[in-house]
Amino acid sequence: MKKLLPFLFLSFCALTVNAQEKNSSQKAAEQTIVDFFDALSALDFEKMKYYTKDVEFVEYGEIWNLDVLVGRLKPMVGKGIKRTNTLKFTKTVVEDNTAWVIYFNTADLEIKDRKDQVKWLESVVLVKDEGRWKISLLHSTVLSNKK
Repeated sequence: MKKLLPFLFLSFCALTVNAQEKNSSQKAAEQTIVDFFDALSALDFEKMKYYTKDVEFVEYGEIWNLDVLVGRLKPMVGKGIKRTNTLKFTKTVVEDNTAWVIYFNTADLEIKDRKDQVKWLESVVLVKDEGRWKISLLHSTVLSNKK
């Protein structure tokens, strides 16, 4: 029993640390990411710009800026494509005017009668600009749908 008590105490401490609530800066950084993906899903390019600052995207082994991403999305305008993102945040760190966030992103896509799902593991760096968070770097890794 004496050996079990320290283990139980450490386990309780670990659970307590992991269960702590996020502070308002962490929540605001995460909400910026959610809002950006809502704008992306709506193909609202001006709103996407609103949530970014000199952003670079590391996608498919390439480095894109916002103009490249918008260029890739423009052909989808008016095609009846519906995209719904579900973000599961795993880590959010805020230090002064910088935040970095790790999350899983699942996009459910509907194109006419076809449905598809794509999953990514993503990380984002945000900077505080004029009092609000803006995305400056987003790195995506596509996850295999194989089980």
